[in-house]
Amino acid sequence: MADDADALLSIIPDERSGSPTANAEEYVDTTGGTVSLDFTGTDSGATGINDEATTIIDDILTIENQGTQGVYVGYTHPASPTGNFALYHEDQDFRGPGGGSNYDASAGNYNNDGQLNINTAPDADGDGNPDLVFLGPGDKLEHIGLFFFGSPDASAISADPITFKAAASFDDL
Repeated sequence: MADDADALLSIIPDERSGSPTANAEEYVDTTGGTVSLDFTGTDSGATGINDEATTIIDDILTIENQGTQGVYVGYTHPASPTGNFALYHEDQDFRGPGGGSNYDASAGNYNNDGQLNINTAPDADGDGNPDLVFLGPGDKLEHIGLFFFGSPDASAISADPITFKAAASFDDL
């Protein structure tokens, strides 16, 4: 993942009250002009990812649309979800009535459960497009987290970068 303050889509460590979250400090590295996540190992000495369990790591990233047009935002990765991990968000600005994470930007309705994977996000309105978050110019999607489930394949997960995509139309994702 690239970290570029001048990019149209900024990806930075998540913050609360102006300071990086504990999970962002623990797992996000921004040295060398890239954003990388390090969840070293699986189930070795109570560090890394729990094997055969669900591990939830909230509040690691924020994405900001620094462009001049609104965009749908999602990600792809060859091992998600078959590598037993996924990214999600808990941003209150993109949650539906009653606090449920069910925002459907494509229809202006509330249907999504916080999923960000372009290939697996639900299509609750049946329009043939994943129900992804729509960020207007200057909007931020905060509190992006990761969860690992089952027996995560650390080698498959780390073999390829997570690719965030942003486009004004679904056809361009």
